[in-house]
Amino acid sequence: MSKRVCITDFFVKKVPRQELTQSIVVKTNIEESNPDNEYSCSRNQIQHEHVHCDSRVSLFDIKLYVGQSQKLSNKEKIEYFQKTWTPESTFVFPTSEFNKKKLKFQLNWLEKWKWLAYSQINDGAYCKYCVIFFKTEGGIGCQTLGNFCLKPFRMWYKAIEKFNHHEKCNYHLQSVEQYQNIVAIETGKQDSIDLQLNKAAKVQTELNRKIIIPVIESIIVCGRQGIALRGHRDFGTLTIENPVENDGNFRALMRFYLNATKLSGDESYQLARTNCAKNAQYTSWKIQNEIIGSCHEIILSKIVNEVNNSKCFSVIADKTADVAGIEQFSICVRYFDSKTKIVKEQFLKFVPVMDLSGSALASIIINELTEMKIEVQYLIGQGYDGAASMSGRFNGVQACIKKEYKTAIYVHCSSHSLNLAVSYACGLQGIRNTMGTIEKVFVFLNTPKRQAEFSKHVRELNQAHNRKEKLQQLCSTRWYTVSLCIYLQKPNIDLIQALDHIDNVVRQLHSVRDNVDEEFSKCFVELRRKSNDLDFEIKMPRITKRQTYRQNTPSNTVQDYFKVTLFIPFLDSFISQLNDRFINHKEIIQGFQMLFPIAPLTKQQEKLIENLVEFYANDLEDSLTVLAEVKIWHYQVFKIRLETNLKMVTAIEVISNCNNALYPNTYKLLTILLTLPVTSCEAERSFSTLKRIKTYLRNSTADNRLNGLAALNIHREIKVDIDAVIKELAKKKR
Repeated sequence: MSKRVCITDFFVKKVPRQELTQSIVVKTNIEESNPDNEYSCSRNQIQHEHVHCDSRVSLFDIKLYVGQSQKLSNKEKIEYFQKTWTPESTFVFPTSEFNKKKLKFQLNWLEKWKWLAYSQINDGAYCKYCVIFFKTEGGIGCQTLGNFCLKPFRMWYKAIEKFNHHEKCNYHLQSVEQYQNIVAIETGKQDSIDLQLNKAAKVQTELNRKIIIPVIESIIVCGRQGIALRGHRDFGTLTIENPVENDGNFRALMRFYLNATKLSGDESYQLARTNCAKNAQYTSWKIQNEIIGSCHEIILSKIVNEVNNSKCFSVIADKTADVAGIEQFSICVRYFDSKTKIVKEQFLKFVPVMDLSGSALASIIINELTEMKIEVQYLIGQGYDGAASMSGRFNGVQACIKKEYKTAIYVHCSSHSLNLAVSYACGLQGIRNTMGTIEKVFVFLNTPKRQAEFSKHVRELNQAHNRKEKLQQLCSTRWYTVSLCIYLQKPNIDLIQALDHIDNVVRQLHSVRDNVDEEFSKCFVELRRKSNDLDFEIKMPRITKRQTYRQNTPSNTVQDYFKVTLFIPFLDSFISQLNDRFINHKEIIQGFQMLFPIAPLTKQQEKLIENLVEFYANDLEDSLTVLAEVKIWHYQVFKIRLETNLKMVTAIEVISNCNNALYPNTYKLLTILLTLPVTSCEAERSFSTLKRIKTYLRNSTADNRLNGLAALNIHREIKVDIDAVIKELAKKKR
């Protein structure tokens, strides 16, 4: 008898749905929930390998925008959309196992689907339009959206199918249309919906522009010229007639602007100012600060864009006390602009500091760079002076930053090193005594009555043609290295070029030391001629058995005495100091020198290149092929030199003839060389601006106002558009 058949035997039991599992380990502080996957798979068990992401995550990773759209303004949405992080060609994508096949995200997908963005944080793909414009519901029945919008897409084996499906969805097309409308409104090609519905508001907007444009123009002029804005009676309604009391440069410039436009036939600006409400004058110090802050943001955004596009920059920093006794920390950057083919050193801002320890200053630098939206992972150099808090090997700023960013090499300011070498050499007893005597002479004559008498005697000695009637204060480093120091302060100079000039000085000093008798004889003859003209005799000091305050070396002649006690010790000390203070600089450039071919590479030189490549492995496209690429580059350089007669001895000349597409690794190494700081003079220049802006009469200038005025005065080459300032003001809460 057959087994009894049940009706349920004719149906297959439903196998419970087996969710796709994945295991991702991300080294970041961002908490991420495991998203539910919309795909079911009963046959293939899918497992992600453990992915170890680099801790240096970009500030513009698409994952950071998910769910944040409502907090962003239209301009910020456009900015984030255009700056969304894109992996470089050297980026290694994590692999995932699908049905025993290892798959990963493909870089060429970003070229084919322009709306696609990859997140390094959670190894997933998103839609830039749907994320930034915050689509949470869509499709039939307004279902809650998942992949590409709120959750990362990781099913690489279905990538092409899902990409094609997503870009045809209605909610995606609506996001694209919304982006296009916002761009048209922000660029002025199209009015906003409110203005289209209300023409009266548009007329009022034009009237308000005529009121505020003279205000912005006047503030920019004062900032560019570095002059004070406010005066003794800087309050109340602006009058067209010149007041009896001084109401400041700002109001005087506005008055001049209104009168000039009236004389040119356009009275609309003056009428708008005359008829405006008393509470809409836009002349108060608060409005001034907002306009100055907006100008600073515009200038800063342009610099930040260039720094991030260069993908390689160094930080230059120094500190000084202002007239109010506040310690101001100046932060600057150095980078190579590939568009203009020049090296730029740009001031960013002043930061008031209280804690001057190395760790505190290092935290300030990193936090300020991050706040300004600079990609800190591209930091490859640091340029400071030799202060212990900055250059300390263990707890200095350079050491603290290098713990987090291994390739951020510290370079001691070359100008400081040169001046310190001269100052130490001038510390010899005889030279130090001479310097002190000359300084006392200057102090003695530095009064009006004595100076007038001194100038009278100079003219009587028939030296008026020299045009120097006043004694100049002594500087221990000015008399020998002034021309070299000025040359080292040029932004376009590179570290190799700077050290070549230092080596030239050392070689010249060795030449003088080797021929010391002949060289000093020439100097002594000239000195004796001048002493005869001034009617005094050069004598040798009295020799005693014991002497504390000067040299007591026995000599037969006056010339031999000064040669042995002053000339030779100074040369020996100066040469020794130059060699000691620039030894670290020479170690830094060892590998980079191989990019400037003179002869075929030796085994030792190849080893230097390998060490350089190993150090910058994360910044190069393919570290395994660099040595072969450099050898081919050498042949190219020899060929260019023969055909064009170009010497190609500086990094600027070499990189101008280097094709980035053919020699990407060589081009990157040359860019790093150009980016390494040579001096910290850009921070010193900002201190000069600080002294001109924050004076005794302006000692209460706030930090935001100070930074805005300093940026306007320093960055005269960066254009500040009036419309851009108005848009920045419109974004701020009133």
